[in-house]
Amino acid sequence: MTVYLFRHGQTASNAAGRYVGSTNEPLCDLGIETARAAGCDPRVEEVVVSPLIRTQMTAEILFPKARQRIVTGLREMTFGRFEGRSAREMAQDEDYRYWVEQTQCMGPCPHGDATLVFQHRVCAAFAREVRAAMAAGRDSLHFVIHGGAIMSIMHRLARPQAPYYSWLLQNCQGYRCEAEETAEGLRLVHVERLEKVQS
Repeated sequence: MTVYLFRHGQTASNAAGRYVGSTNEPLCDLGIETARAAGCDPRVEEVVVSPLIRTQMTAEILFPKARQRIVTGLREMTFGRFEGRSAREMAQDEDYRYWVEQTQCMGPCPHGDATLVFQHRVCAAFAREVRAAMAAGRDSLHFVIHGGAIMSIMHRLARPQAPYYSWLLQNCQGYRCEAEETAEGLRLVHVERLEKVQS
């Protein structure tokens, strides 16, 4: 089965380089323009999104005739005390420096998520969706979700394996890949990076 994973369009916090996770922020004007420039595919009948409006707004532009199905487990990481702040603003913040320098951004954010726990939650939700679609005999499945969620999915499930941050996408970029069950579990193979929605 072919799986498409697209990152949502740009928000004001994305443009300012701020950490935006659980904040329910809409696309900014440039984000809407960029999403429109990415093209659309009116043939897609269903798209999986997170509960956050930035994924839903993007999906409406990229897949204008698709039903949107909200999957809570695919929401972005909660950055806790780092939420809404940029790395530059936190350069002297001891908690932030510890998170970056000592845990390589994998430890828990103060009052927020730990990256490894977040990855487990996202990958479990993704795997449920893919396996259900495969069981139903579907040929493809489309997602419009978050950058961190996509990096988590690709880092854990894509083959050949690659470092976590190598899977980072710009807003409205995506991946097309094939999902298959193997002896070691669900895997994503034949990965292709997409600069636009291919209709």
